[in-house]
Amino acid sequence: MPAWLTCGVEGTRLDGAERAALESIRPGGVVLFRRNIRTREELVELVGELRELPSRPYVAIDLEGGRVNRLEPLIGALPPAAVAARGGSAAVEALGTALGAACAHFGIGVDYAPVLDVARDGGHVGGEDRCFGSSAGEAAAAAGVCLAAIERFGVAGCLKHYPGLGSGAVDSHLQLPELGDEVRDECAAFDLLCSARRAVMVAHAVAPALGDGLRPGSLSPVVVRRLARPTCGPIIADDLEMGALGRFGTLGERAAAALLAGCDQVLVCNALDARAGVVAHVESWAARSAELAGAVSRCEERVAGFGSGPLATVTWAEAVEAAELARAGGGGR
Repeated sequence: MPAWLTCGVEGTRLDGAERAALESIRPGGVVLFRRNIRTREELVELVGELRELPSRPYVAIDLEGGRVNRLEPLIGALPPAAVAARGGSAAVEALGTALGAACAHFGIGVDYAPVLDVARDGGHVGGEDRCFGSSAGEAAAAAGVCLAAIERFGVAGCLKHYPGLGSGAVDSHLQLPELGDEVRDECAAFDLLCSARRAVMVAHAVAPALGDGLRPGSLSPVVVRRLARPTCGPIIADDLEMGALGRFGTLGERAAAALLAGCDQVLVCNALDARAGVVAHVESWAARSAELAGAVSRCEERVAGFGSGPLATVTWAEAVEAAELARAGGGGR
């Protein structure tokens, strides 16, 4: 079973063809996007169907607030991390509560949040207001408050984007960022918040200061293996389809490289027709490579049970109220 794969799905429901594809692929996780969200009732049903697939995948979503809010059609806008941080701990906690409550209401077990990147002058991620602070300490403190609120609902978080995209001047969705020496400090934020119940998402960015100036962190054993496994949950490579990986082979080759580097999962979010091919490529390679076969076996153990624990019972009224409180900066209406 390719527990190492988390993939996207087509629409707001599972038709026969999509269900058959997922039963054949047997992913370890499924990640939701705006294309999967139309009405509250449909989303509850879709998540329930996904969780009951034979491979029992965890269901995840990118829900940070600000511009990264897949649930906006249902819960409305939420403040971005930078705005919440300026409002103080109460505002950050209110944002995390809104994220956790929404996920729990819909049965979503994993939120790919919070961002631990540090806001830096000229940095792309900071320019999008996705960072909680302008130093590793500030980012870790606020992200920790947000994450604790998310976890109160039984939802697992994911620290991103290791080792820290703060100094990257370009968007890794389009180009390969090169990180400055500041990345050494940004790693500290992850070290402070890593735990066995929290995933870490590895960025597609070159980090010469960490010892590898040739490969993106997601494909670099030098970068990935800095993460201390006993105190770290599943290590997830960011979406393999991103432009930053454009010159690093096919999706299947990128997946194998990420797993060999030490990642436990890879993301294939939108290239849905490529899902089966990625699995076939990795399985074929693993049949000829003891190293990759060992990595695949390790992934099954590392991913088992992640994001599949019991969630708090949250009514729709409670989820809406939490979102409203977050919009109010944690200060009530």
